[in-house]
Amino acid sequence: MTTTPDQHTIALLAERPRVEERLLLEAFVARGQTAALVSPSTLRFPLADSGAHHLPALALERAAATAERATLATLLAAGGTTVVNRAATTRLLADRLALLRHLLVAGIAVPETLVAFGPDATLNAISELGYPVILQTPLVDPGHPDAVVSDRDAAEALVEHRATLGDERVTLVQRYLPTPGYKARLAVAGSEVVAIERHQHAEGASYTPYPAAPMALRDIGAAVIARLGSGVYQIEAIETSDGPVVIGVGNLVDFRTLAASGIAGQIADFALAELQRERERR
Repeated sequence: MTTTPDQHTIALLAERPRVEERLLLEAFVARGQTAALVSPSTLRFPLADSGAHHLPALALERAAATAERATLATLLAAGGTTVVNRAATTRLLADRLALLRHLLVAGIAVPETLVAFGPDATLNAISELGYPVILQTPLVDPGHPDAVVSDRDAAEALVEHRATLGDERVTLVQRYLPTPGYKARLAVAGSEVVAIERHQHAEGASYTPYPAAPMALRDIGAAVIARLGSGVYQIEAIETSDGPVVIGVGNLVDFRTLAASGIAGQIADFALAELQRERERR
């Protein structure tokens, strides 16, 4: 059930309760806190009045990072709410091009990527990288999911479709990395990797615990955190013969496969610590 937030409420910003939200609600209750699910679609912010007296003390983002959710985090923070993740973090995770540049500056391995302006440039970039490739929008947009193309006919059809129906002008063309080993997911809560999972392509998208994860994964996780800062997010990496390559970073929305590890409690502890730090700062 969604609840209108007030200054005493810890708000989980989600449209509906899922397993993860229920785990977080329980974690906050176990810590003597009041938490409630709040649908962002019910919120409004007069620009001439912050409306701080109507806002929660703490808000946790429970959806994928997008430009719209970064705006929501900015307005909440302007009204005095402590937001996890911070607006700057959400804005960066929502901007794939900016994120890639941040990782490259830090010397973190990412797939070779070309930025193409227009359909012809996109097809040329695909030819330059070779098949298969992944086509992405520069900004995370649930309405324009990633697309893997494996031949010229599919590429031409998809590029034309995205340009015509989606009015797409800029495309990230990224080399598709095969997965001879594992695809790993590193869960970050606070300033450290708190869990690592893996899955093989042949086994579908279901993650399982990664026993004795290679130190190289932990090292790349630490490097990403050093660059992006603390928060609640996930790092996806492909293990290659040359070491792990980061293929994505996003809000940690789904973590039910990690429920037994107590990750909901770790997220709650970090969020409450952020709230306390912000109160002390003020």
